Formats: sequence, structure tokens, C-alpha cells
Amino acid sequence: MNYFGRFSRFLCAGAILALAVNLAVAAPQAGRATVVQVNGNVSIGSQPATVGQEVSQGAIIKTGPASDVLINLGANGGYTRVLEDSTVTVDELTVDSSGPETIANTQLGLKQGKLESQVNRLSSKSKYVVQTPTTTAAIRGTVFRVYANGAVLVWDGCVDVIVRDQVTNREARYAVCAGQMFDPNIPGVVPIPSSATSPNFVVGPSAAPPIPIGPQVFVSPVDGPPSEPIIVEPELGSKAK
Repeated sequence: MNYFGRFSRFLCAGAILALAVNLAVAAPQAGRATVVQVNGNVSIGSQPATVGQEVSQGAIIKTGPASDVLINLGANGGYTRVLEDSTVTVDELTVDSSGPETIANTQLGLKQGKLESQVNRLSSKSKYVVQTPTTTAAIRGTVFRVYANGAVLVWDGCVDVIVRDQVTNREARYAVCAGQMFDPNIPGVVPIPSSATSPNFVVGPSAAPPIPIGPQVFVSPVDGPPSEPIIVEPELGSKAK
């Protein structure tokens, strides 16, 4: 009896260990981003940014006057440049390659200033979001620039801009496509001003080589004119912020 009891406990322990290993393998892994170019006064956390430095989830990126930093997000979507006088937090940076398609989740918090990105068309389950104090920009494979005041300019592809009313807690959604911008003062979608310069993602000779992004599952971009705002009722029990 003691033998069979010990054997049963051994089987149970083995099953639990196997389950734990499977869960660990299936869990999203930390994304790998790296600094490829630094111009001027840039810090990541409490240290000056340097070429080749890795940027992980939870990092706080700050740039000074006439300064910027270019970051390769690897499998999480291409390049992001944090422009002058800006503060950006890396709120989420994960990659899950355990399934039939790679799921890359990226969320950046733009607290101050502006950033611009060149994002690969990711798998249908992936997300790439830039959160400002007033708007959420959900990216669908595009070249764009976001300002902390909520303005979004798009040069390629489309961006879904979500604006939440602070009083009613309702959301208005706008599709902003190539050649258009979201103007938070209207709010609405208008053509990009002719004075706006397009983003530049050219990497100089002193920059670190880019990280291979690996295989991606692409989805087609959404074409056509911008949509009218869609009003979404708040969920029951939700409160206005």
C-alpha cells in the first residue's frame, strides 16, 4: 500500500510539474527592443540612453530640447522615434509565439511631447496602442505621428482614434487613414497640413544594427474614407473619469 501511495503521489507531482512547464511555455514573453540612434539629451530611467541599450516593459523614456531617440521594437512592430521634449512610458511589450501566429502586444504611454512610428502589419490578434491623456490610437500597420494633446497624423495605413468623453464616459471612434490627421480641437478628421513633415526612420552609420523581427502574419490594411464617429454606450456600472 505504501508503494502504491508513493507512486500515486509521484504521478500527481509529475502531472503538476508538466502543467506548470506548459503554462510557462505558453505565457507571453518579454518583447525585445533596442536603442539604435540617440541625438542630444535622452534618458531611459535614470541613466543616459546609449546605442545598443535594451528597452524593456516599464521603461520611462525622456528627451530634452532638440533631442530624439530611435528604438527598434523588433517583433513588436518596427521603429518608434521619441521626439524632442517628450516623455513616453513602455506600458506593455510582450510577444507570444506559442500558437499558430505570433501575437505581439505593445502599449506606449505618451505623457508629453510627441512620437512617431513605422509599424509593421502585425497578426490579427496583435495590438499596438499609443495612449495619450485624451485619446487612444490603435495602430493597424502604418506610419504615423502622435502628439500628447491627442492629434494623430497618418502617412501610410490607418489608425483607429478613440476619444472618451470625460463627462458621459462615451467613446467616439474615428478611422484616420493615409494623408489624414485627427484634430482633437474639432474633434474630427481633416487632411494633413502641407507644412507637416513626414517621419524619418533613416538609421545613421553610427547606429546599432536592427534586431531581426522574425516571421510575421500579416493582415490587410483597411482602405477607404474615414468613418463617422461611433458612439459607444458605457458599460453598466462604469463611472465617468
